Amino acid sequence: MTALITEGLFRVDGDRAVLFASRRRSSGAVKFPAERPELFDGDPDIQDDIEPIELSTTGTLYTYTTQEFPPPLPYKGNRDPKVFQPYVVGFVELAEGVLVETLIIEATAAELRIGQPLVSTTTTLETADGQSLITFAFRPTEET
Repeated sequence: MTALITEGLFRVDGDRAVLFASRRRSSGAVKFPAERPELFDGDPDIQDDIEPIELSTTGTLYTYTTQEFPPPLPYKGNRDPKVFQPYVVGFVELAEGVLVETLIIEATAAELRIGQPLVSTTTTLETADGQSLITFAFRPTEET
């Protein structure tokens, strides 16, 4: 079985990735990745103010670019320049008002446009040691 890239970041629901975030009860501020209440162990008021939420699985393309060279660590993919394949990365704005940095798959940069609707999904990342990891991504919605 292929492992998730990290635990506690998202869950898989059919062909979609559901991202885990947090919201401050006092202000409504949404954060992704989620704030972890245990990091505020000295302040129970802050711990009580953080509620876990799941983010929308659809959003709007805010901006994007291509990653043309292997990124630095902590990138978990294969960084060997002979193996590395450029990819599209962007920010997707979700209904909760948060921008999520994400891989964008199933489209080239030339096929994308700012404001385009996207839907969450998963993709597999291959590491230098041959491990396969599932990570979240977004892709264009299917035209209807």
